[in-house]
Amino acid sequence: MSFKSFLLKRLITWDGIPYYLRWKKSVSGIGMIYAGTLEMIQEKYGKDGVNNLNEIMYNIGLSQSTEILETLDLNRDLEGCAYVLLAMHRIFGIKSKIVLKDKNKIVIHARKCCWGGHLTKWNFRTCLSIDNYEAGLIEGILPFSEHAYTKRRSCGDNVCELVISFNDSN
Repeated sequence: MSFKSFLLKRLITWDGIPYYLRWKKSVSGIGMIYAGTLEMIQEKYGKDGVNNLNEIMYNIGLSQSTEILETLDLNRDLEGCAYVLLAMHRIFGIKSKIVLKDKNKIVIHARKCCWGGHLTKWNFRTCLSIDNYEAGLIEGILPFSEHAYTKRRSCGDNVCELVISFNDSN
């Protein structure tokens, strides 16, 4: 047995696996589970099954929105909403930032994630489905806002661009 193998076995025994590795493998695994689940639901239940999964994702985001906002001690406004999204992006390994902010609109760019481009089953459809979680977060915080992805890496763009805004009547 090599010294490296001996040392790694001791790290495992003493629960010394670095948190970064735990996080990275967990997030990657979540993506693999989600992509596989979406594919299985599509094959077995068709469009109705996918719609049900999308609704579940939306409801999870909706139910977590206020708790995350309050945990982070943020205001129920565009900036607070954006920072909730950025926090959740960080948790799920998405590199994102606010690129434009004014009183009626915020634009977030995501330039890298642990799933898109890394998992073979991850595609545009998978992104659309999991985006329902973000829609629930946003609508739970700002129910009268509008939000849309105007660019997607899974469609060949350099970044995913999410625009959250209020129209003139809100």
